[in-house]
Amino acid sequence: MKITKNNLDSHLKKSLENIYVINCTESILIDECLESIYAKAKELNFREKDTYIIDARTNWDFLTSDSTNLDLFGSKRIIEIKLIESGPGTKGSNLLKEYSKKPEPNTLLTVIVQPEKRYPNKYIRSAWIKALEVNGVLTDIRDMSLGSATIWISNKSREQNINITREAANFLAQQTEGNLMASLQELRKLPLLYPSEEIDIEKIKKSIANSSKYTIWDFSNAFIARNNKRAVHILESLKAEGTPEPLILIALSTELQKEFKRSITKEKNKEKILKAFKKIALIDSCIKGLNKQNPWISLRELTLTF
Repeated sequence: MKITKNNLDSHLKKSLENIYVINCTESILIDECLESIYAKAKELNFREKDTYIIDARTNWDFLTSDSTNLDLFGSKRIIEIKLIESGPGTKGSNLLKEYSKKPEPNTLLTVIVQPEKRYPNKYIRSAWIKALEVNGVLTDIRDMSLGSATIWISNKSREQNINITREAANFLAQQTEGNLMASLQELRKLPLLYPSEEIDIEKIKKSIANSSKYTIWDFSNAFIARNNKRAVHILESLKAEGTPEPLILIALSTELQKEFKRSITKEKNKEKILKAFKKIALIDSCIKGLNKQNPWISLRELTLTF
C-alpha cells in the first residue's frame, strides 16, 4: 500500500508492517520516516538492526530465507537496505521480489531508495518496488517547494519549542534555498541566541549573519581529506553548538558515497569507506536508541581512525 509521509505516524499507531520502502532524495526526510518506523519497532521489541549499503559488489545472501531464518529463538530484527543513487541490480531486484512474496514474520525490512535529485522517479515504477508495495508500505516523498519548506520549518520549530513567525520561517526557507539540513542547523542555534523569545524576521536575519564559521560540510570535507586534527576540532565545535548528530551523519554519508564512486578511488580505500559506512550505521542506531554507545564518542573515534 502507498502511504504519504504525513499519514505515516497515524498508520504506525495502528500497526507495523513487515516491509517499508521510502523513496526520497532528501536525507533528512528519510531519517524522519525511519525515526517513526524504528520507534514503533522498538515498542514491539525489535532490538537488532543490520544495515546494508548496496553497491555493485554487494552479496545479497543476507536476504535469502536461510539467512533471515537463522535465529532459533525467534528474536526480532531489522534489515535496513540503503540504495543511494543506485538500484539493486538484477540479483537484488529478483531477491527483493521473491522476499516480498513471503516476508519473515520476525523481520522488519526497510528499503531506503535515495535517487539523484535530478531523477527522483528513477526507480519508483520498477517491478521490485511494486512487488514490495503489494505486501508492504511505500512512502514516496517528492521534493519540497518553498511553501512546503516553510511549513516544514514551522512544524520543526514547534517540535523544538521555538516560537518563530511565519515570515521568519519563510525567510529562512528562502535563504537556505529549501535545504532542510541547513534550515535545521539554523533552527538549533535560535534557542541559544534568543531563549524563550519569539523569533521574528529581524532575529532570523541576525542569526544567519552570525552563523558559525564551521558547517557540517566543513567537517565532512576535512574527514574525507583525512585531516584528522581539523576534523576533530570542527566536530567539537559542532557539538558545542548543539548540531544534531543525524545531520553530521548525513553529510558524512554523502561525501563518502561520492568518494566511493570516484574512478580514481583505489580498492584499499574502498574497503576503508565500507567500514566507515558500517560505523555510521552503528552510530545511527545509537542515536535512535537501539545501541547504548555515546554517538559523539563514536563519531570522534571514527574521525580519528578513518
